[in-house]
Amino acid sequence: MRPSIGLILGAPVGDTDRYQLPISVKAVLVEDGRACLLLNERDQWELPGGRLEKGETPEACLLREVREEIGLEAAVEGLLDARAFEPVPGKEVFILVYRCRLAAPGEPVLSPEHREVGWFTAGEAEALVLPAGYLETLRRALLREK
Repeated sequence: MRPSIGLILGAPVGDTDRYQLPISVKAVLVEDGRACLLLNERDQWELPGGRLEKGETPEACLLREVREEIGLEAAVEGLLDARAFEPVPGKEVFILVYRCRLAAPGEPVLSPEHREVGWFTAGEAEALVLPAGYLETLRRALLREK
């Protein structure tokens, strides 16, 4: 397992006895008015991304995770959201969600950790099993397309 870092909310520097959350960096990867979503092992759609590793910037984490999960290069455009979030009941994380575009054309190559990849409009995403927080952020990112 790769070392990762976490966020301690409301704690002085060095105090690890308080509310700790792992940090996850996610991408709303937008192309032609559609966002990339991945189907995980729980049959739930999610944004590409993953845990921030020690010494890694959020942007570097995001580019690495997109490359690992779908085999494509992304370009980070800007931060969309930063908040505590519960993507799975009982599992809270602090997420940073960035709006991204493909850096170069290509076809996704799915990693073994996901079952399917798809490109969806906000309306299409509403019909999917997708955490509500991801859907809200996806909508905001796609509104910027118009």
